[in-house]
Amino acid sequence: MDGREVALATLHREDVPLPCLTNCWVTHSAYISRVIGRDYWRDPEAGFCEFVRRVGANLVPQWYFPREQQRRLEVGEIMHETGRHEAAGFRSPEDVLDWIEQLPDDEAIERDFDVEQAAEDYAQRIIEHSNLLGPDVLVIDHFGQADFMGGYTRFGYENYLAAAGLYPDAMRRYYHHSAAVARLTNRAIVEAIERHGLAPFVYSGQDICGSGGPLMSPGMLRELYFPALKWAMEPLIEAGIGVIWHCDGDIRTILPDLLDLGIIGLQGFEEEHGPRWEDMCALTAPDGRPIGVWGCVSVTSTLPHGTPEDVRRAVERSFTVAGRGRGHVLSSTSSILPETPMANIDALFDHGEQFGRRFLGG
Repeated sequence: MDGREVALATLHREDVPLPCLTNCWVTHSAYISRVIGRDYWRDPEAGFCEFVRRVGANLVPQWYFPREQQRRLEVGEIMHETGRHEAAGFRSPEDVLDWIEQLPDDEAIERDFDVEQAAEDYAQRIIEHSNLLGPDVLVIDHFGQADFMGGYTRFGYENYLAAAGLYPDAMRRYYHHSAAVARLTNRAIVEAIERHGLAPFVYSGQDICGSGGPLMSPGMLRELYFPALKWAMEPLIEAGIGVIWHCDGDIRTILPDLLDLGIIGLQGFEEEHGPRWEDMCALTAPDGRPIGVWGCVSVTSTLPHGTPEDVRRAVERSFTVAGRGRGHVLSSTSSILPETPMANIDALFDHGEQFGRRFLGG
């Protein structure tokens, strides 16, 4: 089996004799430069592609690599982004309400959305990225979602959450609007996958939780947000497209709601905040099949603060707890940042490949 076949069989939750490993969202440009043997910043996209091949990753779920903002941070530039929402005119919940009232209706959204063009753009992006990486790497991409995190990014946390409490009907409309766009996007994705024979999987998620749980109460999320998200995702679920959802923070109180969406896999799991790898690996879908799990080497504890031996132990735990035939993908919990020791990143990729082969019998 080549790497792409291994990744595809893993996502189908088959018993595969070789490990599936993501590129782990590495933002450590000096590490990437060391791996590829040249200055990453000379050509970031080409450097990223070579890095993926050299570390042995066979699944790229996002076209995500260090870009100009990361370079500026690494050279010590101080960037001030506080108050962006105020500069954009959002100083109160009422400003959020006024903005929502200007949103177009569903008829206007559908009239302006070209499903055929969106499908072709989606397919060509995946095909282009697949050609850049070669036959040993499977590329999948995002999907449309009702927008939760974009709200607090645009309006500011206080304005956003206060508007949800004060004007729930308006916030329901906000979520419905973004879901209407997302539903059309997902119709286009289904068409792209079927027309071009792409891998029938998508990956993404919304940052809904922090270390203390959801930013909104689970009850408010169930009333306002999750119905819109489920409606947006219906075209994917009905077409049998496997959805892998990125988990952030303490997701335990909304885990049933995420599973109710019809997802087939979960990625992330910040165990420091509550969700245990053992519990995630025991999850099953309504049809009795296991929920796929991507993880679970921590980017906030083990990788930046542990030793290479700690990382190797985490890699082995990731495989052995997940077991075989359940869609286990070895990955970091989120982005690997520049402060992470290079030896620890080496341990993740090297031991992931070596131990994964031994454990799976390949």
